Amino acid sequence: MNSLLKRYTILPNAADRIFQLFRIQPRIPFARHLERKAGQKFLKVIEGEVAETFLEVLLFFMKVKFMLDASYRRNIEDFKGRYQFRSRDGEVAVLVEFDSGKMDIKETLADEVDVTCAFKDGRSLMNLLLSRDRDILRGLLNNEIMLTGNLNYMYKFGFMANHLQLELTGNLPR
Repeated sequence: MNSLLKRYTILPNAADRIFQLFRIQPRIPFARHLERKAGQKFLKVIEGEVAETFLEVLLFFMKVKFMLDASYRRNIEDFKGRYQFRSRDGEVAVLVEFDSGKMDIKETLADEVDVTCAFKDGRSLMNLLLSRDRDILRGLLNNEIMLTGNLNYMYKFGFMANHLQLELTGNLPR
């Protein structure tokens, strides 16, 4: 066995035994700070994954609704548009394409899109999609989202997503 490898495998075990023998609690400088930072990074990654999954589930339900409901499908007849949803940190990247009554969802970044909606983080995406009033302007004013491209496309998407969410929760006015 290499002496360096031996040193780094035997010394920690010996140190642990000495700490146990003298009942000393080993202390690592800044351990709580490092633990807190690691926890924050982990939560941020989880938050981004949850937000992306929620967006993909919403888009999947929209796609199913377009296939099954002719009145809902009228929203995308003769409509062509490409939407890019992404987080600023790159954790979330979803492309939605509408073309001649069909909807396609891809987990990728694209160059040529009609509107790009960049979120500050996963929490910002969830706030926009789950808030009661679903106000895009509030997200813009709070610097939680940044829109690039034709804002009318985003309003059309917001209408379709809001309509679906209200119908799924039973709150759609008749």
